[in-house]
Amino acid sequence: MTLPRLRADAADDRAVAKILRGALRHEVEVVRLESPPTSSGQHLLEVEVPGEGLVTLLADPVGDATEAGHPLHVRPVTRPQMAALLAMIERLDEPSHTQPPPEGQGPDGEDNQSSDSTIVAQLSGQAGAARLPPLTAFGLFDGELPEPPSSGASIPKPLPKPPLRSPSGQMPRVLKPPSLPPISLSPGSKALPVNELIGRVIAGKYKVESAIGSGSTASVFKAVHLDLKRNVAVKILHAENSREMQFVKRFKGEALAASKLEHPNVARVIDFGQDTDGLLYLVMELLTGRSLEAILAVEGRLPERLALTFAIQACSALAFAHDVGIVHRDIKPENIMIVAHRDDDGNPCDLAKVCDFGLAKLGERDPDQEDLTTGGMLCGSPQYMSPEQTRGETLDGRSDIYSLAVTLYESLTGTFPHDGADLVDLFTKKMMVPPMKLSALLPNVDALLEDVVMRALSADPKRRHSNARVLREELREALALLDDEVNDREPTIVAG
Repeated sequence: MTLPRLRADAADDRAVAKILRGALRHEVEVVRLESPPTSSGQHLLEVEVPGEGLVTLLADPVGDATEAGHPLHVRPVTRPQMAALLAMIERLDEPSHTQPPPEGQGPDGEDNQSSDSTIVAQLSGQAGAARLPPLTAFGLFDGELPEPPSSGASIPKPLPKPPLRSPSGQMPRVLKPPSLPPISLSPGSKALPVNELIGRVIAGKYKVESAIGSGSTASVFKAVHLDLKRNVAVKILHAENSREMQFVKRFKGEALAASKLEHPNVARVIDFGQDTDGLLYLVMELLTGRSLEAILAVEGRLPERLALTFAIQACSALAFAHDVGIVHRDIKPENIMIVAHRDDDGNPCDLAKVCDFGLAKLGERDPDQEDLTTGGMLCGSPQYMSPEQTRGETLDGRSDIYSLAVTLYESLTGTFPHDGADLVDLFTKKMMVPPMKLSALLPNVDALLEDVVMRALSADPKRRHSNARVLREELREALALLDDEVNDREPTIVAG
C-alpha cells in the first residue's frame, strides 16, 4: 500500500532546518502544508531543501491544525538517512547537534508544564559526536544522561554501508493469549485520535501525560500509574488498525509473548487490555536509553568490547525466550535497547534489553487463533533475516542466532555481511554466498571472535551454534581475550 503524501510549505531555510532537526529527534513539529492530511496514520512528508531538492520523511498527524500549521510527528525514513539530514542542517547554517528547548517550553516554543519534555543528551565522549534523540520504542528520558565515560573508549570510524535497507515484511503468526483479558475482534471498535488521549486515564489507573512516538500500527505515550506513582509507557493501537482483526491479533500476540518473559534483558510488559470504548492498550516499563540502531546511526560501529557486551546480554534474553518456546523473529539493532544501569558495585553500566515481540512465534498452538499469514509469507527485516526465514520455513532459535550475528557484525564493522541490489539478490546471496570475513574489514580482529561470528552466520542452521547459551559462552571467551589494560572497567556508551 502506498502511503499518502504531504508537501511542506516552508517559508525559509530556517523553517526547513527546523523540520529536519525535528525528524532527527523524532519530535512533533508544526509544519505548514500545501494541503492538509486527509487521514490519520503514517504519511510521507516531502520537504524542499535548498541545494538538495525534495527530501522525504515519515510523518504522522498528531493533532488539530493551528494558524502555524499542522502538528506532525516526523522522523527519517531510514537510519542511513539520518547522517544525510545532519549534513543538510549544517549546510543550512543550523547547528549539527540539536539542543533541547528552554526549560518550561515545548519543542515549538509553547509553554509546557511537564518537566519530562524530550531532551537531547550527548551520546558519547567522542568530540563533535552528533546528538540523537533520547526517544525509544518504549520510552523517553526522564532526565539528563550521565556524563560521558572518562575511560577514553574510542569509537571507530564507520566502514562503507551497502545501499539496501528494506522495510519489514508481512504480518507474523501470533496465537490467542488464553490468560489475557477478552478482547472484541469485531470491526468498528472505536478508538480515540492521538490528540484526545493526552490527559486521559486508561483502565482507571494509567494517566497519559505526553506522546513519545508513533508508527504505522500504534502510538506510544508516557503515562503514570496513579496508584503506584510510577512512570510507564503505554502503547495504543491506532484507531484505523483497531478495526482490523490482524492488527488486533498481532497486538495481543506481542503482549502474550512479552508477558512470558520476566528477564533483566527483556523489556517488561506490565499490563494489557481494552478500555470501555474499545481502545486497545499495552503497558510497558519506561526505558531510559537508546536503541542500538540510534547508537550505530551516530557512531557507525562500536569498539569490540561494547559490541560483544551488548551481544552477550542479548544472548541471555534469547536463551530465556527460547526456553519457553518463543522465537523472536525480528532481532535487529532497532529492537535492542541500551539503557543506563548500575552493577552490583554501584558502577554505571549499559544494560541491553530485547524488545518488540510483535513478530514473535510461540511454540504452543491454539486452535482458536487464526494465523495472520498464509504459507510462504515473510515476516522480519530483510537484512537481518536468516536464510531459512527468507524461504518462509518454520523457524527455531537458530534463526534468532543468525539475526543476532548480523547485528553483531554490523556493530563491529558498520556494514552488513551481505548486500544486494534488491531483495531477490540479497536473499540469494544469503543462501549461496559466504559472508565477507570480519578480518577482511577488521585486520586486527581476534581469530576466535571472527570464528564465533562467522559460525553464527552459517547459511545452514545445523552449522550454527545449537542454542543462544552456547553462542553466549563463546562470545564471553572472545571478550575475555580482549586487552583490558586501558580501562579498569567496561566502557559505556549510555551510562556514565
